[in-house]
Amino acid sequence: MKDNEYEQENSGTKVARIYLNGKVEVLRNIHFSCSSCGLCCRLNRIPVREEDILRFQEHGFELDQLLNDLSPVLIPSKNVDGNFIKAYILRKKPFVNECIFLDDNNHCRVHEFKPLACRLYPFALRRENDETVIMQIHSKSVCPSVKLDVSEEESNTLELAKQMYKLFDLEE
Repeated sequence: MKDNEYEQENSGTKVARIYLNGKVEVLRNIHFSCSSCGLCCRLNRIPVREEDILRFQEHGFELDQLLNDLSPVLIPSKNVDGNFIKAYILRKKPFVNECIFLDDNNHCRVHEFKPLACRLYPFALRRENDETVIMQIHSKSVCPSVKLDVSEEESNTLELAKQMYKLFDLEE
């Protein structure tokens, strides 16, 4: 399957409803385990929020090491309020157009404090209402490690959704 066919087939696929009390409703059985192919680090523009930049700075990185442009971009929020999130685009390595933190083995050199967008990928969280969040496959996903419509035994949707809940809870 070609990347664009994968994207068209799986974009925005809802996989779980996460209630803010921690309950999870599985909407689709999937299996995801990162294979370290590096496609996400090569094919996507990686947005970083001010919170992400502060975390990088706490680890000794300067703005000019992280960003090509100090002008923010506005990304539509997935919250019900319809606001925008101010973000910046992470610098790419020259000539190879991949994330500056991707090493030769397709591993992230800043995995412990990588940006929220990277921690969520290949998923996105969209607030459905005041009590629930939808976990879906990111609309720009090029990830070949997401397997749709697997058996309940093979599915790790519930585990992934619980990880997203913890992450979402921390970011609130």
